Formats: sequence, C-alpha cells, structure tokens
Amino acid sequence: MSDQTITWRQAASRAADVLERADCEPNPAMVEAKVSIAEGWTQLAAALSEIEQT
Repeated sequence: MSDQTITWRQAASRAADVLERADCEPNPAMVEAKVSIAEGWTQLAAALSEIEQT
C-alpha cells in the first residue's frame, strides 16, 4: 500500500466529475450508482474540510 493524501478540494472535484458523468449516463441504475458515489466523495470532502480547519 502506498501513502496517498487527498484534500477536500480534490474530493469535491471528484464528486463533481462523477456527477458530470452521471448526467450523460443513459442507464438509470448507473445514474443512481454514480450519484451515490458522488455523495460519498462529497461527504469525504466535508469531513476533510473540517479536519483541515482544526
């Protein structure tokens, strides 16, 4: 395993990227999955933002 770090800005960017791909997805099940993934990235971004503020 390698040590990697991610900032809240990077996590937010990933969420936006996933949502953009979901917007172009014709399969409703895949849209739902991608939205769920984006929500996870958004939650991570929020948590990282809180950590960085302390």
